Formats: sequence, structure tokens, C-alpha cells
Amino acid sequence: MPDRQDIAVQRNGFNAQESAFSQGIRVDSAVVFDFVSYWSVVDRAILIQADLSGHVRNEVIAHAVAHIEMAESRDLAAALDGERWRGRIEMEVHDVVAHRLIPLADLRDALEVGDNLTDVSALLGVTEFLLGWRLQHLANDEFAVIPVHLLNRLGWLPGIPAEYPYRCLWPTSSSGEILRQLAPGRHHR
Repeated sequence: MPDRQDIAVQRNGFNAQESAFSQGIRVDSAVVFDFVSYWSVVDRAILIQADLSGHVRNEVIAHAVAHIEMAESRDLAAALDGERWRGRIEMEVHDVVAHRLIPLADLRDALEVGDNLTDVSALLGVTEFLLGWRLQHLANDEFAVIPVHLLNRLGWLPGIPAEYPYRCLWPTSSSGEILRQLAPGRHHR
């Protein structure tokens, strides 16, 4: 695998800033310390942290654009009024952004090359969070397009951080023999 810096390119082809501009949404940046982005439906504007890297900037803008696109929804209005859990809206926005920035064909291509979450996210030009979100929410018809061995070799499970204290060894054709050797007399054929 090449150096991660060499593969950190925005492969997804979705330019969130152009998408914002085409919808009449202004994107500004500033040096701020207490938030990464702020979006305003009324002003049709987004303010983002000035020092974000290219792929993070693209993802943050795409996220804010999705919020503004949802402005007409009753769900967003209810969340803004405190009548609906904002977390549900955030989940809907993550889903929109993940599909825009990680098309299924690109995901499969990146999984063919990279064998871990860090490298695959770099190949796609997205954060590990967004890649994890996309993987967790693949529909059954999307799973059918990706060979299962490509997903299994990631060595990643949804919601489990790298420092997770348990590592589960899945059985293989030789697992029984390993158990018999480790605990003679306790495991039989």
C-alpha cells in the first residue's frame, strides 16, 4: 500500500462547494475555536472552520448543505423547535452525505485496493467516520455488489474502536484442531 499521504485524494468527485453555490448557498470560512461549521437556513449560508483539510472541508460543507436542503421538512422544523431529537436529523444528514461522497462503485473499487479503514477512507477522500457510517448502513442490495471477503479483511466492526478489549477469532476449518491442541481432552471431534 502506498504512503497514506500519497493516496489521500478526493476520489469521490462530489464537490460540495460547487453544489452549495449551484443552490445559492454562500460558503464562508473563518478562524473559530468552538465549532467546525454553522449553517443558516434563513441566510442560505454556511460558515466553516478555515483550517480544515480538503477532504474534511468537502465533507463538512456537504453536511451543512444537506441540513439546508432539509429546511422545508417538518422533521427539521420540529428539531429546531426542540420537539424532535436532533440526533435523528443528524443521522439522516450523515446518510445523505455518505451516499453523495461514497458512491457504491467507488466504495467497491477502494475496497479492492485498501485493506483497512484508514487506507480505504483515504482512497475515497472521506473521513473514517463517514466511511464507517456508509458501511454500517449498506442496504442488502448494496451488500450484494461488494464481495464479502473485501469487507471482512477490513478487520473492522461497526461501533467498535481500534482499542476494543475483545478480539473475536471467527471459526475456520482448522478451529476445532486449535481448540483440541489448546485444551486436550476437553474438545472432541
